[in-house]
Amino acid sequence: MTRDRTLVMEWPELDIRVECEPLAFNRECYDFLLDNLPIKGIQGHAVVTGELMYIMNLKLSTYPTFKYNDLKVEDVGRVSIFITAGRVGSISVKYGECTENMSYPTIAQVVARDIEKLKEAGAAIWNAIYKTKDIITVNFSVK
Repeated sequence: MTRDRTLVMEWPELDIRVECEPLAFNRECYDFLLDNLPIKGIQGHAVVTGELMYIMNLKLSTYPTFKYNDLKVEDVGRVSIFITAGRVGSISVKYGECTENMSYPTIAQVVARDIEKLKEAGAAIWNAIYKTKDIITVNFSVK
């Protein structure tokens, strides 16, 4: 199995697609997530934490050891994963400032050319959840 794989996030209702590259220090976790794709769900958004989108309640079979980082100080475009002992997880994506210290395993980085598209998606998702109540889905796949 090749390990030169790219994580793709796509919001069909917004016609926005971004690609993500692995972070070397959590490469095992990145590969683990890609091995569990594709995943589709309803896109959520943090309430008070700042500019952070998430998808929750992903059923995953097992999980590797993670290196944790504080999302407040991580770069915009960082993708993080969190899996509980019950093997249910969530994936979050930082698209702007986070206002709270949150320590999660970061596994990927949205590529530089797609950061503006990520910010556009984040703003649209915020608006959908807190104003229009439109449902926006997100697809995670491998390229």
